[in-house]
Amino acid sequence: MLKLRVILVPLLALGLGCASAPFLAKAKNAEDAYQECHQKSLKKDYDDAVKCFEVLKSRYQGTTQSLEAELESADNYYRKKDYLIAAEAYKEFLTLHPTSDKVPYAQYRVGMSYYKASPKQIDRDQKYLDEALQYLQTATEYRDSEFYPLAQEKVKEVRKRFAQRHFYVAKFYYRTGEYRSAIPRFNEVVTNYSELGLDEPSLFFMGNAYLELAQKDKAMEILSVLEQHFPSSHYRKKLASKLGLK
Repeated sequence: MLKLRVILVPLLALGLGCASAPFLAKAKNAEDAYQECHQKSLKKDYDDAVKCFEVLKSRYQGTTQSLEAELESADNYYRKKDYLIAAEAYKEFLTLHPTSDKVPYAQYRVGMSYYKASPKQIDRDQKYLDEALQYLQTATEYRDSEFYPLAQEKVKEVRKRFAQRHFYVAKFYYRTGEYRSAIPRFNEVVTNYSELGLDEPSLFFMGNAYLELAQKDKAMEILSVLEQHFPSSHYRKKLASKLGLK
């Protein structure tokens, strides 16, 4: 009885498959085909839309609609939050169509796909952020593109996340008394991720770390930097107080 059931299930599935109409059965040309698939995208039937576009690309190779199908398939993966698959689909488009006027969009979307694939929690693995930054920075090279300001803003966000990651690790070492390990990481924030809101606290903790290591001269140098760039900062006042200054 069990064996009969195993055989009947795929037969039933096959019957149901045959009952549904094949994709693009009524399409007379590439535009008809595109509109049929596009309607599935609009209805958020993303899986069927992708399958439909695959048929379109096979049947109408080299057409404008085939090119649009490649991008919209990638868009549908993105909409489904299958960000890594979306990234690969956009990258394939870039490889196949390096001179297309859609390249700035595809570059931006690759970057955004990797950005979305990266967890927001900075204490988790951020392995896709490098790719996100790479493609978003490339997107900023197309200054006439409508995606230029969007890419610029996202580059800033990605860089800030990198800064937060370095700061998080530096604070961990600082709290555990590993001052020699904390200092270069605070310095990384100050040197390579300036003007993202973490300069002042990084300088303060770096100065404190030097004090903990009995390197008062180094702490004085840090205080000098704070006085030069952030004269009104409460971090400057706190470090000065620890150094016995006003």
